[in-house]
Amino acid sequence: MKNDAARGWKKVFGFTFTQQVHSKSFIVGTVIVCIIVMLLVGGMNIIPKLAGAGELLTGNISSETIDLSAVYLIDDSGTLTADDAAVLEQSGVKLSKTDKSAAELIDALSQADAGKALVTVTADRSDGEVLGYAVKTYYSPDTDSGSVDTLSGLVSGLVTYRNMMNAGVSPENYAATQRYVTASKIQAGADEWNVFETMINYVVPMVISLGLFILIFAYGQMVAQSIATEKTSRVMELLLTSVRPLAIVIGKVLAMGLVSLLQFMLIGAVGGISFAVTAPFGIGGDLIKIMQNTELQVGENAAIAEAVNGSFGSLSPLTFILIFVIFVLGFLLFALIAALVGASVSRMEDLAQAMQPYSLLGVLGFYLAYFPSIMTMDSLDTGAASDNAMQTFACFFPVSSPFALPSALLLGNLSLPEVLSAVLILAASVVLVAVIVARVYELIILHSGSRLKFMDIIRLAGKK
Repeated sequence: MKNDAARGWKKVFGFTFTQQVHSKSFIVGTVIVCIIVMLLVGGMNIIPKLAGAGELLTGNISSETIDLSAVYLIDDSGTLTADDAAVLEQSGVKLSKTDKSAAELIDALSQADAGKALVTVTADRSDGEVLGYAVKTYYSPDTDSGSVDTLSGLVSGLVTYRNMMNAGVSPENYAATQRYVTASKIQAGADEWNVFETMINYVVPMVISLGLFILIFAYGQMVAQSIATEKTSRVMELLLTSVRPLAIVIGKVLAMGLVSLLQFMLIGAVGGISFAVTAPFGIGGDLIKIMQNTELQVGENAAIAEAVNGSFGSLSPLTFILIFVIFVLGFLLFALIAALVGASVSRMEDLAQAMQPYSLLGVLGFYLAYFPSIMTMDSLDTGAASDNAMQTFACFFPVSSPFALPSALLLGNLSLPEVLSAVLILAASVVLVAVIVARVYELIILHSGSRLKFMDIIRLAGKK
């Protein structure tokens, strides 16, 4: 390749960058995406708070209100006492007396106004011995389901409590009988995950791989479309009179790379600002309080703090530098391939068909990065950190590593030597594709006639 093979790439870079950032489609698209991200981040912050999740996180759980105008209680088991009825009334249950049978009340409730309920308690007996209890809650149409659930839970809890008292358990020892027991199967040497760590390791790879796929793949397509458009018009002929063919692909790839990076940073900044603004009013603020205040890290909050520290505790400036490098390398890989595709067609009508292999390659990379994260849901049953061969393969395979490596870095799923090895493999793949582009681009950009297929390009690279 001659020393001036890339002569004029700066002109192509400046023209492509200016044309792209000033286009209406780019401006409108960026504004729409930023608005969507702003609403999504704000909504994910505030909506759970409105649903009561924030009270749960901060340990400030308010008592559930029971919006029922009349509640009938029929205890055929004889388990509940007047003290239990008093507890229900203190909890906001409006008990009503009745002389009707359960069947009559059920029939009446089917035609009654909203806000009425009947709770029946029956004992399952065998040879005079009680085997268990059944608590059934019947309610009138359009009654608040949350109130029904709360009522059912209250009565069930009282039946359990009274049964323990009747069995001779003292009130002081009752709490000890309610201690929970969890069982997990964990392979020796594997890290343990709680349910929150499992969900983090499921959601984060999915979101990151999807976002990077959209950015890298979409901008690669735009490179192909831009080159194909100019090749099928007189623009390419005019360009080739002042710049070298290879300069076109270098200028366009670098320009689109800078555009995608700037858009990515802008979208990230909008998301960060939206989170910062809504955090005081949303669940994000409660999560920050938990992480900053050890006194709140008890019970379920302790599991949340452990999950966050376990998943993101190893973050460092090097992590974000490597993510930036991976993003750039991933974009270059797909953009160079797209540039070859765009240069291989002589008519715009052929571009869609020519892009099919490129599309399949991108989708393959995305799904290889995404699907292994589904396997992490096994950790809900095992309690052990998920470690599967497909997830490791996705981080080292150049087609999928741009989408899989960033989340693996954030979550600490790979050691630093493994990450560096994966980045080197990706970089080597970019160099290999760049060499192929450098060898054949000057030939295929001038090609006219039938569309060049992938094997045709490889043969040209071998002969060059």
